[in-house]
Amino acid sequence: MTSIVLEGPIAELREQEIQLLFDIAEEIAKQGAEAEEDRQRLKLSASDLRDMFFMVVIVGEFNAGKSTFVNALLGDEILPTGITPTTEVIEIIRYGDKSKKPVMKEQDAIREWTHPNTGAPGVVIVDTPGTGSVFAKHERIAKQFLSRSDLVLFIMSAKKAFAQTEKLYLELARDYGKKIILIVNQIDLLDKQERKEVEAFVRQQISEMMNIEPPIFTVSAKQALQKRSGGLFSRNSGDDSGMDAIRSYLNQIFERIPPAKQKLIAQLDFADSMISKYRTKIDDRIQLIGADQAYVQELQEELQNQAARLAERLDITMQELQRVFDELRARGRKFIAANLTITRSLRAPDRNEIQEKFEKEVIGNAITQISDISEEYVNAVVDSSRRYWRSIIERLNKIEAVLEQEIGTPDAGSYAEQRAALQTAIAIADAELKTYREDSLAASLRDIFATNLSRFTTSITGLVVGIFALVLGISAAGPVTATAIGVIGTLVVGPALVAGGAAGTLLYWRKLRQDAYDELDARLQKLSESYRQALQDMTDRERTRLLQYGQEILSPVFSRIEVLSKRYQEQRAALIQLSSKSQKIRTELERIQVQVETTSEN
Repeated sequence: MTSIVLEGPIAELREQEIQLLFDIAEEIAKQGAEAEEDRQRLKLSASDLRDMFFMVVIVGEFNAGKSTFVNALLGDEILPTGITPTTEVIEIIRYGDKSKKPVMKEQDAIREWTHPNTGAPGVVIVDTPGTGSVFAKHERIAKQFLSRSDLVLFIMSAKKAFAQTEKLYLELARDYGKKIILIVNQIDLLDKQERKEVEAFVRQQISEMMNIEPPIFTVSAKQALQKRSGGLFSRNSGDDSGMDAIRSYLNQIFERIPPAKQKLIAQLDFADSMISKYRTKIDDRIQLIGADQAYVQELQEELQNQAARLAERLDITMQELQRVFDELRARGRKFIAANLTITRSLRAPDRNEIQEKFEKEVIGNAITQISDISEEYVNAVVDSSRRYWRSIIERLNKIEAVLEQEIGTPDAGSYAEQRAALQTAIAIADAELKTYREDSLAASLRDIFATNLSRFTTSITGLVVGIFALVLGISAAGPVTATAIGVIGTLVVGPALVAGGAAGTLLYWRKLRQDAYDELDARLQKLSESYRQALQDMTDRERTRLLQYGQEILSPVFSRIEVLSKRYQEQRAALIQLSSKSQKIRTELERIQVQVETTSEN
């Protein structure tokens, strides 16, 4: 067997490229199980660079005529062909001075041949099992060699061009950064017009579906094999099978860039494809985590903003309530002025009558107005909180999706714990969301307001009745509320009434009314403050609820997100550095004029 021997600068670049492949394999190992197959592919590619064989891989569906095509290239019918899948192993044909019988290797998975017509020393032709094969092992082996290839000859049948499995393999070769030559075989089964139509169809499909434009050739490997003019890079044989066009194209490529340099370029392309693949994965995660980091940073601000919105809404609500209280005050003053008179004081007061009249003329629909205003506020608080909890749940679900991907990484244990904590946070947020019921909160406030207003009514009517009772020196029907006004009326104003006659009486009643107004204002102020306090207490409980959730539940989760973000950033930086190394090797490689020797191995 003959391999390519490199000396001088290109030999050094090969060593650098081998190290690059190993470095990429080590770096993507941090991605866990999902990267294991790519790690093995990178290691195999590094090993191939060490052996320095230029690997031409033949890929295509079974029954597309791949083995016949390889035989035609060699000008020798050495590989088995037939109408059933015949390639159950990898067929590797290495360069040698003369053809030798095949040797089975690697637990009978590879059959290795030696032949003088592979094209040039150091060139290896690999015939893979067919894509779309009924044997799953066939496809797995084909994919393994696809990543190791330096040149892909993709064989399609002219009778069944562009099957679904062919599309998948072409995408894989494209994503690996491989140079692809597309070959439509078995054109001897078509007439001239059909050949044109098939070629046009394949060209259109691969351009539209794959977004690539590889060179496309149409051949009859069966007719070429009959001529038995072989050699991958041999000169024209003069037949009309289409094989000469392929050979001519390959000769042009390798006259411009020798196989040794082509191999280094091909594997560098593969290295770049792996870097790009995992940079994309990490960038996607960084973007998602970055959004969550921004959310974490904005969390406290959002909580404060929500608290401010609640406070603003509370102020508006209290302004509306104050309007109700102002109307109550106006009606209350009117009631006192109309009922606290000398004329009415001449007869014994009826407490029930005065209370009924007070409720009708002063209280009126105040309780309904207050209930409507408070319910509107409760609804606003609940809607705001619902939106907040829903946004929390939505964000946490997105973070959980990221952590789900981390379960297979080397740090799986710590991320599994983090994910468990996150699921707890989601469950708590969901439970909190379900606790919001406007009717229960509003009913609670209604009960508080109704009780307070009832006490207010009782106290004011008791005040009026008490004044009459003290003036007349009699006990009113029902309990009398002792007030500061009653004490003043008995001890100070009462004697003035006896001493002052009519003028004193007027001054006395003015004093009583003014004191009653003051007492009304004081009790309304107390009532207003009690309402504000009830609403404030509810608002404070809601704000505390949110803050405690953020501090006790979310903060630990988000602190772990910071660790995850740092890890992704470090991985991204490492891949960028590897990409820079790859570009440096490529730049140096483009400057080198390659001169190679061949060495034979027995």
